[in-house]
Amino acid sequence: MNWEKAAEDGIIKLNDYIEGVSIKKPAQAVQKDFTIKPRSAGMAAIVFSHKKHSMWNGCEVCHPEVFKQGSTKYSMDAIKTKKFCGVCHTSVAFPLEDCNRCHSNPVK
Repeated sequence: MNWEKAAEDGIIKLNDYIEGVSIKKPAQAVQKDFTIKPRSAGMAAIVFSHKKHSMWNGCEVCHPEVFKQGSTKYSMDAIKTKKFCGVCHTSVAFPLEDCNRCHSNPVK
C-alpha cells in the first residue's frame, strides 16, 4: 500500500499524538523542503521533505528535541546509532538500507 497517497486521499487519518504516551504540542508551520550535501564524494544529495514528514508526524515530534534548527551536524554514523533521522529510520520508518529514498538528488 502507498501510505503517502492514502493519507493525501483521506483514506487514512494520521495522528501526531497518543493519549498517555506523547505530549500534545501546538502545531508549527510547515517549512520548505531542502537539500543536504553529502560528505562522501559521488553520493547523491539528500532531499528532505518537510511536507512528507509533517504529514506523518507533525513538526513538534522532531523539533526541537531531535533536530535543533541550524545546529545539527548529520552523519550516517550518528543516524545508525538512532540519532537524528535514525530515531525513526532504524525502527518505524523505511529502513536506512533503502538509500535512494533520501539520497535522491543525482550527483552533478
